[in-house]
Formats: sequence, C-alpha cells, structure tokens
Amino acid sequence: MHPGIFTVLRLARLFLIGFFAATSPVFAAERPVILTTIAQIGEPLGRIFSGCARVETLLGTGIDPHLYRLNRTDVAKALEADVIVANGLNLEAQMQSLFERLSATRPVIFAAELLSEIHIIRPDGRSADPHIWMDPNLWGAVLGKTSDELVKIWPRCKPTVANNKAIVIAEIEAVNQYGKSRVASIPEQARILITAHDAFGYFGRRYDLTVLSVQGLSTESEAGIAHIRDLVSIIADRKVGAVFVETSAPERSVDAVIEGARALGAAVEKGSPLFSDAMGSSNTYEGTYVGMIDHNITTIVRGLGGEAPMTGMQKRLAVPPRGES
Repeated sequence: MHPGIFTVLRLARLFLIGFFAATSPVFAAERPVILTTIAQIGEPLGRIFSGCARVETLLGTGIDPHLYRLNRTDVAKALEADVIVANGLNLEAQMQSLFERLSATRPVIFAAELLSEIHIIRPDGRSADPHIWMDPNLWGAVLGKTSDELVKIWPRCKPTVANNKAIVIAEIEAVNQYGKSRVASIPEQARILITAHDAFGYFGRRYDLTVLSVQGLSTESEAGIAHIRDLVSIIADRKVGAVFVETSAPERSVDAVIEGARALGAAVEKGSPLFSDAMGSSNTYEGTYVGMIDHNITTIVRGLGGEAPMTGMQKRLAVPPRGES
C-alpha cells in the first residue's frame, strides 16, 4: 500500500476518535468541580449543587483555617478545580497569594464578602470577623448569594439549584429558630459565653449573648496575662458556669482561665467542646452545617443552665459518654 494511504488512514482515525470523544457519553466531560476551603461552605453547597457540580473541600475535621498552609496535594486540587470558593475576610490568610494567582485563570469567589458591609462585625473597628457561619440566618444568605454567583457561570444548573437551595435554606432556618427558643431558656444573668477564641461574635449577636474569648479573632493571637485576669474576675463576679473549649483550638489558655477562677472560689466547669473553625467528622450529623450549629446551640444552652434536649433539635446529636458534660 502506498505510504500516503497510511497517512490518510491515520488522520481519519484521529478524526473519528476526536468526534466520538466529543459526542459519546463515555467520553463526556465530568461535572464541573467547585473547590471550597472550609466544610461550612462545602457541605451545604454540595447539597445545593447535587447532580450539577462536584463540590470538594480542602480543610477537614479539626483543621484550623487561620493557620493552615497548603501542601502540594492542595495546590494540585486547586489547579484542577473549575471554581474556587473561599470564605474570605482574611480567614484563609495563608492561602491568599494562591487565590490571587488562580483568579487569573478561573473564578475565585469569597463567599462571606458577598454580604453587605452592614452585616460584618469589626471588633476593633478595622479587622473583620470572618466567622459569619456562626449566625445561621446570615450564613443562609451567604450560601444563597454564592449559589447565585455560581449559577451565572453554569446557567443550566439553575432549576436544580433553585429547588435544592430552598430545601437547604429551610433546614438552616429551622436550626436558627431552635437556637432562639433554646437560648431564651438560659437564665438572664448566665447569658455570658466564654470560648477559646473570638469565633462566636455573630452567634452572640444573633441570640443575644455576651461573648468573651481567651484569644482574639485568629488562633495565632496569644492571650495576655492581664486579659486572663480580667476573664477570671468576670467569671467569679458573674458566676459563669462554664468556659468552652473548641475542637480546632488549643485548650491550655482555657485551662488557665478556669484554674484562676476556681482559685477565687468560682464553681466553673470546662464546657464540652464547641465546633468553631471546623465541623465534626464527615459522615456524621455534626459533620453537616446544621448538625454543627445544633451541637453548638445545645451544648452552650445546657452548659449555661438552659433547657435543651441532649440529642439536639433533630435527636441526632452524639450523646457524650456517662460522666462527661
């Protein structure tokens, strides 16, 4: 056979492979990938975009986004994603340079920054508190706005997303209403929430609790001796019943506060761990956004002398072993 015939046949074969790769379901492109930084975004967004996009999350259980540094695997995931969704407001400070580089080649959405400035807490008048997910009402709005931005990229997702979003937002509003009713059962003089770091400002504003913390907005900050003395005095004077640790923050500063308060005769306990910068383990109720908030509400209310079922709003919370609070 003439050599030119082989060339023609090879070209025809390549054409047919390309044609079937573009048209056959076997070779169809996978669903677009949305890479989120924290599970508080990823878990509910995964449900909202179920069937339309694949949602992956970088940071897992117990990982602190304030301090986390990306590894090679994380960077590879980011490079493969179609869209990046971060919280923003300087939560993921160590990842900011990567986001800036990636924004030249794909959309990078900072979900919390989609809110109007009027909703943002700035404790010192300058630095924004990034922990907006602690207010379910506001977080529902953040997820709604983020979904709308993503639908602009993939309009075909609009019908599916609209239906799923309504279901997810309704569940979030249900846990918000649970929070209002349960926090109202805490005796008024006991409505002081003291935690490891300043992650509960939005929670306190939503449910009318005074919120104090051992550390500042970031877990990078250190608690000063004078600040710890002030907290010890408040606990003793106001008869605060519990100081709460967090699953993603060190306990040593909380222990120091509790020991100091007890030295002054305060009957204060170490409250059960709260979820702040990270949610519970995947494949558990506490590993869902609603489950995380249900856990926090139930734990705080019970720790401060209010009334809440041990198993939470949906009777799905893990019950602590006997002898633990």
